[in-house]
Amino acid sequence: MGRPRLIILIRHAQSEGNQNKAIHQTIPDHRVKLTQFGHEQARAAGHRLKDILLPTDTLQIYTSPYRRTRETTANIVESLGDDWKEKTTVYEEPRIREQGELLVAILFATQERIWQERAAYGHFFYRIPNGESAADAYDRVSGFNESLWRQFAEPDCPSVIILVTHGLMTRVFLMKW
Repeated sequence: MGRPRLIILIRHAQSEGNQNKAIHQTIPDHRVKLTQFGHEQARAAGHRLKDILLPTDTLQIYTSPYRRTRETTANIVESLGDDWKEKTTVYEEPRIREQGELLVAILFATQERIWQERAAYGHFFYRIPNGESAADAYDRVSGFNESLWRQFAEPDCPSVIILVTHGLMTRVFLMKW
């Protein structure tokens, strides 16, 4: 088939961490789940997606392995309905996971100091203690993008590729693309 007709980037729907940042003090970032509103947002995204798909399309969804992205993906696929089940494949892709910030380790007392250091040093290159910088995340996404480009040469390349990931990762993906 060649290159996909569309590449769609979807940030996960509203999570408990978006609603309450303090949750990261008790729940690891990868286990943060969607809120009820987030589930509704993800289902709505699936319905909107259905409006732009062609009957001949095949879908390949890459999702970050974090719970909130997997829940977003599940809601999207559910909203697409049975007609799309045979034409959709879903893969967890660790290279598009959230930037490793170890938010659990960042106590509110030190968070402000870290954000000030980051602003002074530069957001892209500043590595949060025991975490990674946006530049590190960029390196991960670079390898993923190279894999996508190789996939385009395959005869069974899907016509629509969807990435369900995180805010920073969508920006880094586009920056590299």
